[in-house]
Amino acid sequence: MLTPCIAGPLPDRGGRPLAEFTQDVFGSLPRADQRRWAGVYLSGLLNTPGRKTMKRIALQASGVAAAGQALQQFITSSPWDWREPRAALARAAARCLPDHVWVTGTFVSEKRGGRSVGVHRRFVPELGATVNCQVGVGLFLASEEEAIPVDWSLVLDGGWCDDATLRRRARIPDTVGAASAWERAVGMADAADALSGAGRAPLVADLTSTGDLADVTAATAYGNREILARVRPDQPVAPARRVGSPVPGAVSTAEQLLGRGGTVRPRGVPARYADGGGPLRLRSAPVHLPGVRQAVPGTAPPLYRLFSLGHPGGADVPEYWLSTLRRRDTGYVLSLLRRVRVVRSTVRVLGEGFGLTDFEGRSFPGWHHHMTMVSAAYTYSRLFPPVTDRLSA
Repeated sequence: MLTPCIAGPLPDRGGRPLAEFTQDVFGSLPRADQRRWAGVYLSGLLNTPGRKTMKRIALQASGVAAAGQALQQFITSSPWDWREPRAALARAAARCLPDHVWVTGTFVSEKRGGRSVGVHRRFVPELGATVNCQVGVGLFLASEEEAIPVDWSLVLDGGWCDDATLRRRARIPDTVGAASAWERAVGMADAADALSGAGRAPLVADLTSTGDLADVTAATAYGNREILARVRPDQPVAPARRVGSPVPGAVSTAEQLLGRGGTVRPRGVPARYADGGGPLRLRSAPVHLPGVRQAVPGTAPPLYRLFSLGHPGGADVPEYWLSTLRRRDTGYVLSLLRRVRVVRSTVRVLGEGFGLTDFEGRSFPGWHHHMTMVSAAYTYSRLFPPVTDRLSA
């Protein structure tokens, strides 16, 4: 079992050898050589400075650069299922993180050429440009102080999903089709609920960097999943005349509704939730979404709560969030937004120190194998103490 549990941002966690951790997480791999190379790859991700290429990982972890070919085989070609190792990480995080929720994290990896799986030209709002890239969506189990990545999905456009030759070359399973980043996130959360034993936790989603939040009306129609989703400033909304009113007001945008002075009374954000950029102000209002109809004809359309969070008088654009949360108190919403910042920081750390965007293979299974190893290395570094042991090939 993966113990001990976390007790803070950098807790005193008690010792555990990397080999034991590797067996706990990757014990489901069917062959002994696969489990051994999993340990070598983990050791390399944890200890290799700079880019995590196969050759550098092999040299750091085993002392033999030629082992890079065997590692390449283990990641890109060896047939092993990444789902059970990820489930083991999710169960460990669920035991260790208090009051956890699911939070999405996204990353864009610019690539040359078009043969790496999922690579396509895409406008990335975060970059303000159209780039050749892979887009990954991660699912994190997050508390207010820690976030552990437990699942990953690669956003595939129609070009990859509809071209039989590309699918065969990249070894994309027949069960994988085109889907938005949002659909990927909800699917991962549903699967993780069952695998982790964490229960049906709320999902907090900031996918604006992928540009996939245009149809938030569909995004909020997934069963009983509680959602706090970041939306664009031009998201259409219709203000409720009063809380619970079945009669919506005139359709406007999120920015117009919450940007008008006096529409809702702003609240100061407690210092513990501030982001270091000065005082923050929170505005909120109950809204309906145009196009979302009543579940039962003749009843009121679904009621949501729209939030904006920003620096008063600042030049930055406020963030806008739409909530289906049953708990409506401001403190709870702010605690969820704090977790978003924790996940953003974690994604940066994964990129800078754990090889998140360093995968150079071309296959769909290879990408998922690499992402599973990255998650495991980060989980070990956070839930367990630093180690000095080296696994030899």
